[in-house]
Amino acid sequence: MTEKRHGASRRRGVLRGIASLPCLGAAPAAPRPLLLSGSARPDGVEPQGEFRRADFDMVGVFDIDWLLAPRFTRMLDAMAASPGAFGAVRVFGALNSGVREDVFPASTGTTWPSPEAPMDFSMTLAALEALVSRGLTPFLPLTFFPAAVSASPVMPPTDIAVWHRLVRGFLDAIIAHFGAAAVSRWWFEVWNEPNMPPFWGGSFDRYLDLYRETAAAVRDAGHAIRLGGPVLAYLPGEGPALMERFLGFLRDTPDLPCDFLSLHRKGAWTTEEGAPRLSRLVEAAEATAEAALRLIPERCRRGLTIINDEADMLVGFANPYSARMDAQFPAWLAASATMHAALSVRYAKRGLRFMAAADNANQHLVRAPFDGRRALMTRTSAADDDLIKLPVFGFYELLRLLGDRHGSVADPVPREGLYHLLTVGEGRIGALLAHYPDDSTTAPIMLDYLVRDIPWPRVNLVEFRIDDAHGNAFAAAGRHLSAEVGPGAATQRLRAAAELGVQAPLRSGLHVAGGRLRLPLQLPPYATALVWVTPFDPQPPEAPRWLDLRAERDNALLRWTASEVPGFYGYELRRLGRDERGKRIAPLPLRAACWVDTVPPAGEWRYAVRVVTASGLRSAAALSPPLRIG
Repeated sequence: MTEKRHGASRRRGVLRGIASLPCLGAAPAAPRPLLLSGSARPDGVEPQGEFRRADFDMVGVFDIDWLLAPRFTRMLDAMAASPGAFGAVRVFGALNSGVREDVFPASTGTTWPSPEAPMDFSMTLAALEALVSRGLTPFLPLTFFPAAVSASPVMPPTDIAVWHRLVRGFLDAIIAHFGAAAVSRWWFEVWNEPNMPPFWGGSFDRYLDLYRETAAAVRDAGHAIRLGGPVLAYLPGEGPALMERFLGFLRDTPDLPCDFLSLHRKGAWTTEEGAPRLSRLVEAAEATAEAALRLIPERCRRGLTIINDEADMLVGFANPYSARMDAQFPAWLAASATMHAALSVRYAKRGLRFMAAADNANQHLVRAPFDGRRALMTRTSAADDDLIKLPVFGFYELLRLLGDRHGSVADPVPREGLYHLLTVGEGRIGALLAHYPDDSTTAPIMLDYLVRDIPWPRVNLVEFRIDDAHGNAFAAAGRHLSAEVGPGAATQRLRAAAELGVQAPLRSGLHVAGGRLRLPLQLPPYATALVWVTPFDPQPPEAPRWLDLRAERDNALLRWTASEVPGFYGYELRRLGRDERGKRIAPLPLRAACWVDTVPPAGEWRYAVRVVTASGLRSAAALSPPLRIG
């Protein structure tokens, strides 16, 4: 696949009303826009049912030991500062922790050195605590083998009973630490890619033996957990055949627990294949669904989830790939979420649910600023834990704005690379739109976007954006892989450019006649937009409280309590000097309750942060204690 970036013009979409709103951006003379419309009534002509943000808010980390490293602490804090954006973290190596690994398992770790020794999951428990304490749900592939089970972390044991002991011991340890109720909401899958030699050294039959023994250990332990597999690398030809073998295995052992089917289908195997194709993800999900309905229909009727938990653009998270740094990655995830949500609607009456996630939080692999490795944040040149958000981070910040029910969409089929997801919820309407072309088109999509049946007489309107000019530090840095990002003004500029942007200023208190709103939109290739409509609320929000304020490498690290009011728009953050009003040091909206004030002038400073709602109301200022810099 070539990494050439398709050219980008701007793109627009429309919401219709009694009086149409002006275009939210410069509209060039253009072809007639496409009409795209939907109803904000979830029980409209074509009710679509529940939309679950949790089906798309998971990220992946290779090795659990890294979760305690400073660069991960910074990343996890940034994730937690935007509650509702990130829900789960899929992480490997819970059973052989103790040695940090980068890409493939090579060590048996320190958890269980011999069958006669006690099991020690202290490192694993501490890493899981780093997730749970920040409101993140663990999703744990039960990997890899400690020395007591096998001399190799990936070679199946000669005595499967030792594996049985390990699984029971691990479940007992995490339930004693976190409680049965909490662990019942986690996810556990049996192994990872048992058809790929770097991760599994046995046959697929040996994997089925491992699954059977894992299920027996879960049953004998008496703990209620979600268990699934077979976690296949869904390769052409081999993927469907092995999935059918696993489904036949479940059919022949009806008492064996399996709450979800997991697979890994990417958009492309290598860069030589051409552009990543979203259709591959849908084809794999549909083939798995149809095979499950044919072979295990009773399990489907009781409810079964199909998870592509590595639905990335390209195989190989350690290989540099510029599209990961750019707006293309969030557009990919937005399109993937739209397609999998549509599958959930289509198969809902047959008991199936679809999820998709990316293996994209491998912060330990980042060696230089914008080096093309799959991570949520890049680093500056100053330190590996001095982090700047990548555009992909913005996808999850958009995700938190969506509602929990589908709206009724007139034409849900993507046209010309357009992906559209309309959702409604308590006090919100969220329309996610992404332009992800399957060809080399450079033309923007022009939309006349209409939302009907809005229930509020006065509303607030904002169009959040990720594209060339919004939420894109890579574009602001000149799109150079492994660029030098020095301290001071350069880092300060890129931090601001990385934040989720808006196409036009917030519009508060608009009068809506006839429940209709009309908005012209223009989306260039790889642009992602979220049109957010909320009811006007004259109630000012509560002020936040300060959590952390400290100096580090001539920077000021700032954290405060996150606002969860339904109409939350952003934070206004100022550094106070002699002027009581001070200087605003972060963009508005700032969506996460944290910021790094990059190299402020030496001296003693105080900071003031306010919550700003979409209705244009500000909270009282929360004033920080004084902080000395330099």
